[in-house]
Amino acid sequence: MAIPAGIFYTILYRNAVNLPIFDDYANILDFSNKLLQLHGVFNRIFLVLTYQHNEYKLIFENTVVTSQYFLLGHISLLPLVALGNTFALLIFLVVCCMFFRPQDDVAAKFMLLVPAAYLIFQLQYASALEWASSSLQHLAVVFFSLLSIHLISKASRASFVWASIALVFAIASSPNGFFVVPVGVLILWQNKHWQRMYAWFAMAIAMLVLYFWHYNFHSSQTSPHGSVLADIFRLNALYVFSFLGSSVARYQSIVPAVVFGMALLGLFLLATWRKYYKQNPSVYYSMLFILITAVGVSGLRSGFGLAQSLASRYRMYSNLMMVFCYFFLVEHLLEAVKKKSVRAAIPRVAFAFAVAFWVLSTLAGARFLRNKKLLLVQNMERWQTSSQQSLPSDAGIDPNSVLARQIDAGVYQPQADILRESMRLGIYRPPAEH
Repeated sequence: MAIPAGIFYTILYRNAVNLPIFDDYANILDFSNKLLQLHGVFNRIFLVLTYQHNEYKLIFENTVVTSQYFLLGHISLLPLVALGNTFALLIFLVVCCMFFRPQDDVAAKFMLLVPAAYLIFQLQYASALEWASSSLQHLAVVFFSLLSIHLISKASRASFVWASIALVFAIASSPNGFFVVPVGVLILWQNKHWQRMYAWFAMAIAMLVLYFWHYNFHSSQTSPHGSVLADIFRLNALYVFSFLGSSVARYQSIVPAVVFGMALLGLFLLATWRKYYKQNPSVYYSMLFILITAVGVSGLRSGFGLAQSLASRYRMYSNLMMVFCYFFLVEHLLEAVKKKSVRAAIPRVAFAFAVAFWVLSTLAGARFLRNKKLLLVQNMERWQTSSQQSLPSDAGIDPNSVLARQIDAGVYQPQADILRESMRLGIYRPPAEH
């Protein structure tokens, strides 16, 4: 398990740069510019709680950025990137806790857990990595959501308190955290914890009020000047299937993603029929959370087309759905199979598939991150020298469809007005040498 994790973080370390990209300008630099120009603690707390970019209020990210500024006196993107990348490790640790139970044979469980490491520590979701504003949203909400689900499935009151705190952090990270609320209700209903359910509802309502306090509902990306509430109801079944199965597809390869997504949904329905929610509630309800997320995202993002469901930054959900379905199959197959040779073959087959998947995804992701670094550095250097010349043909960039689409969208171009203001205020300055 240390092999994929070590290679994963080595690649990230080598490609990290102290340069903003795309939403970093609005979510980190512009937010910091506004923060510095406010006076008084309450005004700054108000900004942390209400600052909105597009549909999102990223309270957790705002808090992290604010803390860094007041600790260091400036914004440094590398520590923010490192923190965001660390959430991949934290997600894996929560998944490990879900798979282990007190009565288990630890050695056998570790053997079965190895494929999960290869499915999580790979670069299929590279666009959510090495990007502070994205990882502090997309990876953070996954971690806090899974942690909340795992803790609320426990019997103790202390676990419920910590689950409620994790719920707060999940919602503060991204609105996807709200999808934990119905999952928690079902877990509490199953365990007949009625008083805890009232407390859970109270916490959810409090976070709902906080999130929509001074919220701009006409900030939809799908339909400019349209209502976010109207977009939520644009549900699309094909988008849901493609979102769930995106891990096996290349960008714009809709059919494989839809087919695989339907297979994963079928396994979830089989797990429901086999009452897996009693055997391993943490894993089962994490699968349900991912399914609810897929449905919710289809409403908010299907207006961009089905290809949006294959965006790299969302693929952690598909990877985790594979992991959880694997856990369900392994636990049921090993119980049903009596022959020792077959029982021994199951983890080996899973391991071979996971390693092959890891190799392909990591090679592609490493190329993407290398090219992303080159583009960021070259465009920033061109901006600093006020050169309007196009990038040289020998820039060392290996173009592909995803990079071409991002280049056309201006993802790697410095947002000059925000950057100049940050430099004027002494908040952030691009390094002179990259």
